[in-house]
Amino acid sequence: MKMRSHFHNFLCLSEAKGMDITMYVIENYKLLPEHFAGQYGDVHHFLTTFADSGINEHFHWGRFDWMMTSPYLDREKISRMAFFKDGNGKIAGLVLFDTSYEDRWYLLHADSDQELFRKMVEYVIDVDGKEAIIHANELDKPFCDFLEGKGFVGQHFESILELPLIGQKRNVLLPDGFKMVYEPDEYKWRQVIWSGFDNDGEPEAPDKETAEAQRRLNDDAYIKVFAEKDGIYAAHCGVWYDGGETAYIEPVATVPEHRKKGLGRAVVYEAVNIAAGRGAKRAVVLSEQAFYFRIGMTISSRVSRWILG
Repeated sequence: MKMRSHFHNFLCLSEAKGMDITMYVIENYKLLPEHFAGQYGDVHHFLTTFADSGINEHFHWGRFDWMMTSPYLDREKISRMAFFKDGNGKIAGLVLFDTSYEDRWYLLHADSDQELFRKMVEYVIDVDGKEAIIHANELDKPFCDFLEGKGFVGQHFESILELPLIGQKRNVLLPDGFKMVYEPDEYKWRQVIWSGFDNDGEPEAPDKETAEAQRRLNDDAYIKVFAEKDGIYAAHCGVWYDGGETAYIEPVATVPEHRKKGLGRAVVYEAVNIAAGRGAKRAVVLSEQAFYFRIGMTISSRVSRWILG
């Protein structure tokens, strides 16, 4: 595998006639043990600015934060993620993956500069060769057209669903014997997510680096709601919101023995109501599960997966 070293920057110059020369500096991501330090702040700022809605809405900052707290984060590959900075030192584009490198690349950009598209795609091909996989929002027609012109073939991959929150406080109904919890016990929190995603047995304690990263989950920007009965967490919804238009739903889990009781709907509605009270105008989730359509969510946009033909 051919790959550019993350210890170097690269200058990219446009050769197009009649255009101002565009210079991009490529910097690879360096993961620090703290995870939420160093270059993380640059990524967070870009995502809050350019991925709150529109063509980059499939990679909300909450998705990046959730990824960085995951015990399944592919730390060995994270240095392949890259920034593309313009001549003023501002980030014009990001090349990211989500948690697992097998998922591959999300190319996010601040504008539709063809030279930026070219250099970002060249970077991905330089790293992955003919195995290059790129995800792009179908609303992003200039970029999708560019990928098609470079020989990529796209097919539907996932949808971004949204729930309007303006003036629409959701009615939260819990079955008898259940109550909401907002300041969770750490073990019970891990257990409901573990069991809610159909894993057997007990969740393993996170390693030291993951445990340090998961301190981020105590931040007020991560809204946590649990449905509890008899001291057991039966359902959970997390919502990421820290200003802007959009709150990001991740994760939602109900343990198998308490499904089909309305608990998933209840914890989602409670969490998004809190986000709405802080100013969110809508909530989004990356999913096509029937559950989300039943609770009133509709398609905001779709993402295609592009593979070299």
